Amino acid sequence: MSWKNYEPKQRFRRVITNTFSSKEDCEMFIMVLKQQWPIYINRLPGSELEITRSMDSPNIMAAIWTLDDFKHFDILEKIGNDMIYPYRNKLSPKSISIKTESICVIYGNN
Repeated sequence: MSWKNYEPKQRFRRVITNTFSSKEDCEMFIMVLKQQWPIYINRLPGSELEITRSMDSPNIMAAIWTLDDFKHFDILEKIGNDMIYPYRNKLSPKSISIKTESICVIYGNN
């Protein structure tokens, strides 16, 4: 096992979890994310978006952003408000969103 510490203000994450009423609504929303975010992601240099879906409950998904700059939270929020949230709100999922600062990463043995 090994680990890496991150310096303060070096790496940030935003995790948004949505629970939709159906698997189909979740799939539609993931499709929208996959179509729309490539258009806007260059506004967030060095960023990465990972989209995941629950294996046990396919109506639950998460969007996990990795950001290099704290200021990118504001840009991400603006783009989301303009582009994603109106569509997501039509589907009315239960949503949880957290902003985090990465402290460390721990790796298992290979």
